Amino acid sequence: MNPSDAARQLQYAVASQADTYDYEISHWEAHAYEDVFAEVADRGDLSDVMNVVEELGDRFVDGTRPSAAEARQIADGVLTAGGRPLTDGGEN
Repeated sequence: MNPSDAARQLQYAVASQADTYDYEISHWEAHAYEDVFAEVADRGDLSDVMNVVEELGDRFVDGTRPSAAEARQIADGVLTAGGRPLTDGGEN
């Protein structure tokens, strides 16, 4: 999944949780996480990207928004779930 598609999925997830047709997350806010989505897509798979989208969406409550640093922590947690390494398993 490309990062902009993941950002749109985050917008939809937040809107559906709020049970509204109006986006609760702005275009800018969603795209602020694109670097995180790109990294997860490179290091993981579609399921990992969707897990990050879901976790970020769950944290959009009462007007609070996860920071980019928090998004990166969430991504690292998803990528290391079950002991999955943070590297590609190369020589280093």
